[in-house]
Amino acid sequence: MQRHEIWTGTAARIFGDRSGGRSRLSCCLPQPRFECFEGTFTAERCCGLPEKPLGVPEVITRLREELFTNQDVYSILGTVCGQYQPQLRYPDSHLTPALMKSVLSFVPEPRMWLEVGSFIGSSAITAATTLKSLRLSTGVVCVDPFTGMVDMWADRKAFREAFGLTQRRHVADGPLLMDEFGHSRIYEMFLANVRYSGHEDYILPLRVSSITGLRLLRTLFEQGRIDHPPEIIYLDSAHEAGETLLEVTEAWRLLAVPGVLFGDDWSWPGVQSDVLRFAQDLQQRHLTDEELHRFDWPTSSAIQPVPGLAVVDQDDGAWMLFKES
Repeated sequence: MQRHEIWTGTAARIFGDRSGGRSRLSCCLPQPRFECFEGTFTAERCCGLPEKPLGVPEVITRLREELFTNQDVYSILGTVCGQYQPQLRYPDSHLTPALMKSVLSFVPEPRMWLEVGSFIGSSAITAATTLKSLRLSTGVVCVDPFTGMVDMWADRKAFREAFGLTQRRHVADGPLLMDEFGHSRIYEMFLANVRYSGHEDYILPLRVSSITGLRLLRTLFEQGRIDHPPEIIYLDSAHEAGETLLEVTEAWRLLAVPGVLFGDDWSWPGVQSDVLRFAQDLQQRHLTDEELHRFDWPTSSAIQPVPGLAVVDQDDGAWMLFKES
């Protein structure tokens, strides 16, 4: 039996035949679209038909009501003070759709995807794009003070001198995007990039520090002001030794069950030492080979340096912890 015959037989059983013996999915023949086999089956996707709009995820609506009283954080872009054009010259993100799908294999339908450390929005945009492509109504909440990291401040003067920018007084420059008044405009650039990508319906920034944001969301959940904590937390924040341990500890306390806490930049000493220390103290069970290898990269297999901790130690690397109880 041919592949498309098997598929159409399955589709007929699911959807029925409403055309007097001729499959109503005949638009998919002689070969169904690739989407029919990648785990996100719908008749509309397979036939290339328009799909019902997803709408704003419930958690985004609730957080807007609780924290912003329905004010639109993106509205500044339409004012004289918000004339910022999208700029993705500093992608600096290792989050990929493939990595997301590995994480989602543990928690298939999360309601909240929490990102701690967002910079100008590259990873948040990747997350929203992937979640929408999978037809998941998952809100992406981004916790970040949007003030930059240590090296961005320490190296700014050298950056300006190296690129001949010392005489340019009225242009935001460098990773800090500092303007002529000495203010970093990372936050405004994040808003502009997200709006340009068309994902302001899925992405909500919380302009606070990592610890404040993690504790705030836990408080809202404990008070019943949101219905659930995040099932997935992507940690991509300061990477400093000690600070990372605090972040991982607070993130784990907030994380739902089942849930996944993961991050990249495994090669950073502060990240590696603090995550290893935290994972050792957890005393998790060993991940099975099947669970571990869901986290494989195309060119590198996942390892388990500590029970329950999956790591891909290639380039900057990535790590993952699965919370079961």
